[in-house]
Amino acid sequence: MQSTTRGWLRWFAIFAVLALVLVACGDGGAEEETTTTTEAAAGETTTTTAAAEEETTTTTEAPAAGGGQFSTAISEPPFIDPNLVQDSEGFEVARLMFDGLTLYDPAGGAVVPGVAESWESNDDKTVWTFNLRDDSFFTNGDPVTAEAFVYGISRTADPDTGSRVSYHVGPGYADVLGFEEVNGGEGTGVSGDELLEGLKAVDDYTLEVTLARSNALLPKIVAHPAFSPIPQAVFEADPAGWNEMPIGNGPYKMQGPWEHDVAIFLDRNEDYYGAAGVADVIEFRIYADLATEYRDVQAGNLDVGRIPTEELANAPAEFGDRYLLISSGSFGYIGLPNTVAPYDNVKLRQALSLAIDREAITERILIGTSPATGFVPPVATGAVMDACPYCTYDPDLAVQLYEESGGVPNDELVMRFNAGSGHEDWVEAVTTGWSQVLGVTATFEPLEWAAYLDFLFEVGPDGPYRLGWQWDYPSAYNFLAPLYESTSGDNYSGYVNADFDALMEQAITSLSEEEALPFLAEAQAIIGEEIPVIPMTFGTERRVWTENVSNVQLNNFGFGLWENVVVNG
Repeated sequence: MQSTTRGWLRWFAIFAVLALVLVACGDGGAEEETTTTTEAAAGETTTTTAAAEEETTTTTEAPAAGGGQFSTAISEPPFIDPNLVQDSEGFEVARLMFDGLTLYDPAGGAVVPGVAESWESNDDKTVWTFNLRDDSFFTNGDPVTAEAFVYGISRTADPDTGSRVSYHVGPGYADVLGFEEVNGGEGTGVSGDELLEGLKAVDDYTLEVTLARSNALLPKIVAHPAFSPIPQAVFEADPAGWNEMPIGNGPYKMQGPWEHDVAIFLDRNEDYYGAAGVADVIEFRIYADLATEYRDVQAGNLDVGRIPTEELANAPAEFGDRYLLISSGSFGYIGLPNTVAPYDNVKLRQALSLAIDREAITERILIGTSPATGFVPPVATGAVMDACPYCTYDPDLAVQLYEESGGVPNDELVMRFNAGSGHEDWVEAVTTGWSQVLGVTATFEPLEWAAYLDFLFEVGPDGPYRLGWQWDYPSAYNFLAPLYESTSGDNYSGYVNADFDALMEQAITSLSEEEALPFLAEAQAIIGEEIPVIPMTFGTERRVWTENVSNVQLNNFGFGLWENVVVNG
């Protein structure tokens, strides 16, 4: 789940675990499988509801409510406030507490209604109208109105909020009119009378969104938590306490304040408009170490957990039908600081990539993942396979390009990554390969998750670093623009290419996803040659669980459908 100001911190705290990112935005409540389109005046509007641009899918039905309590694991997230949530760990919690305008069908990732029952746009996709249901309530009893969305989205954009995911509202994503004025500090933000110019509550249950430019992907984009409704009076009564215990409108609500580094407890929301969650209580137990998490599942002290790399080969046999593996919309990579010498030399970046034996690493260590041959997982619309000509293992060419590049100072380099999440073995394999093939001294430095985020955000990378990206919505655009567009806050590599930027602009302003595909393909060809980052794997997500629970499911975003878990006995 990686991102900062312009792509959702879709980095994962865990690399071997994975999946989509956006489908998470509350797919737990979509109870309808189809929607009724709204007739538009001739020549004025076109309607897009549910999966109009997706293949038809069947929504995963939750079993009848059974009660009970179970536990699953996350790492300590930075935030669970939906306007701030920036990583996979916080997203697991926020998606159960907040429903947005749209959701994702967990069975296939198609856009389905959330609080918005239907939506329509004008011909050039610059004005969208969302028709809200009148039976969605915050857990304090307040109705979820169009004003709550105006306030919540404006709050995300307001620089005083400090949201690293505010870019979702701005250019390259939703591009709501007025974002740059408010986010740039020219407006008064949500603390004054001026909210985002492009947001209008026509009435209590009609939201009009005006964009600065055409955007056919808006129904997908607004499923992100950054677009969640916020009860203004509740937030303003205690802004400091909001992130400790947010008040949402999803299938679950907080039982009490967040117990940092310990647990977050959610209770079923009995007044939820959709299908109620199955378990009465979900405990998100917080772990700093994947091995400890796994041992707790083995001992029966944790109901659902993830798997450290050293156990990937053994887990299927040990847990049998209590083991789950799925392909997900994730991408693991090694970042390189393109603006810092010597990594500004494209031949060095190519050499480092060619010196990695991805096949061996995925077969022996990251079991179940597949070696990345491009920059977009095959499950995403617009992905180009084999877009990375330097993602094969070619020691001879690696040495040649390394020598031509001039190498690294003193032939020494350090790769940094987040500790305790199963990365040690594969990172060691990469650095050992660099040492053996290129004749350098390559070492690695693990950092705790919080320190690693500080390293990325505050210090800035000065050498190779590990990250993974899970999509915010199922499109190649969401893997390309956030990570490589020059203005993106998720572009930690510092990569700049004017032709690439122009292609991203053409893709996002296309009037349909199909129209955008040639631009996305050309963009992948550009970065395939320039290697702004080193592709490593296309991901999978895994879970194991005890006999205390059943019906454990993951969506193709890689998030658990915790609302459907059955507590046995």
